[in-house]
Amino acid sequence: MSDEIGKIQKPSSKDMIGKRKAFVCVLLQAPPEASKDLHDLIQKYWEAVDSNITNLEEKTGVVKRIFIEGIPGKGEDVSISLKEASLGAWNILQDRVSSGAQFEEFENLEILQKVIDWSKCLNVGLTNRSVAEKISEELKKESESRINHINKSIDENLGDGEACIIFTGNQEIELPEGVEKFIISPPELDTVAQWVKNAQAAMEAQMKEQFEAQQRASQQNSEGGESDQNKPDSGIWTPN
Repeated sequence: MSDEIGKIQKPSSKDMIGKRKAFVCVLLQAPPEASKDLHDLIQKYWEAVDSNITNLEEKTGVVKRIFIEGIPGKGEDVSISLKEASLGAWNILQDRVSSGAQFEEFENLEILQKVIDWSKCLNVGLTNRSVAEKISEELKKESESRINHINKSIDENLGDGEACIIFTGNQEIELPEGVEKFIISPPELDTVAQWVKNAQAAMEAQMKEQFEAQQRASQQNSEGGESDQNKPDSGIWTPN
């Protein structure tokens, strides 16, 4: 079962009592140099996520476990790394951590490093087919190991009737059997995505305009040079 909170429907509490639950959220954070508009939109997104999770907690009980994609380890180490990666996500967890929620291991450091390194190898522009196939095989193997580790960690750490939060970049993440997935996707997420899309389109249009202007200027200079070269030489000296 997978329900989308904030966009489609809210499940009834009777469907969740006694079941293990995962509230799956996209992990958003704007770079420091991003515009104030984007930072404000992302802040509104986290406020909406917090509100949606709070509504679910009122029906099913407070969150007990927290899993973060891309950050290996558990406990305080994960909390510190999350604060650096996404302050908005970290902020909405502080009251929950104070109430007993714990950061559990989601990623295994060695496996995650292998996935990252094999991915880099595959993207360097390989010329040999057999080498590319070998790297693809290793990447597939480690990616499967990563998925297995993630599922095992969730399964072992999430107790009967408990709820957890999963911060991830992929809301289609597969969960262990018996864990109900609730996608937290408020309208603010679409607003952020649309803002980024518009900003990228504007940037591309500006770059295209600049390129075309440079091309026109270059063409004009070239034509001007030809015109000067084709002028007849009168043979009379003139001062510069």
